[in-house]
Amino acid sequence: MRAVIQKQYGDVNVLQMDDVVMPIRQSGEVLIRAVWTGVNFTDIKQRRGGKATGTFPFVLGVDVSGIVVDADPSSAIKVGDRVMAFVLDGSYKEVVRADERLVYSLPETISLRDAAAGMLTSILSEILLTQIAQVKLKDTIVIHSAAGGVGSMLIQLARLKGMTRLIATVGHADKIPYVHALGIQNVFTYNDFSEKVKELTVDK
Repeated sequence: MRAVIQKQYGDVNVLQMDDVVMPIRQSGEVLIRAVWTGVNFTDIKQRRGGKATGTFPFVLGVDVSGIVVDADPSSAIKVGDRVMAFVLDGSYKEVVRADERLVYSLPETISLRDAAAGMLTSILSEILLTQIAQVKLKDTIVIHSAAGGVGSMLIQLARLKGMTRLIATVGHADKIPYVHALGIQNVFTYNDFSEKVKELTVDK
């Protein structure tokens, strides 16, 4: 099968198409024919060598959407299912391997393209809101880097959950209109947000 691999760190020119061995499914895993793969900032950092060193050649990518082509007969995930998943051994290839606990069935209302585009940021945002911060509806939330992938997803999920006390920060003023369009009026740059947050929250 074909995969996008790299044999050295660098810019996008180090990525190359090559033939690789088809993965072998282990117990508790599924094989997925990749239709779309997410491209995340963590991939860029790894490509450049900014993360822990790896063994060359390797395949980038942590998430994918596609169609299940092999699974344990006893698994709730079945051959033919439309899924999104966090993968093992990289996602920039035609067939990927994933732990079935990190494979999620998709309803027909969500396209494979949209699932791959938002998987990492949406799941991370959900964990941040509900498990790590355990945010309540009455809480005031300050969302940093609000124009970024996770920040913009946090805003949308928080609003869907009915949270209205939202404050956002951005690195540069030219990003403020984008965050306004996501539904937050209180958007400030890193230079002045601390005083603004005090004005909005003290004795409120």
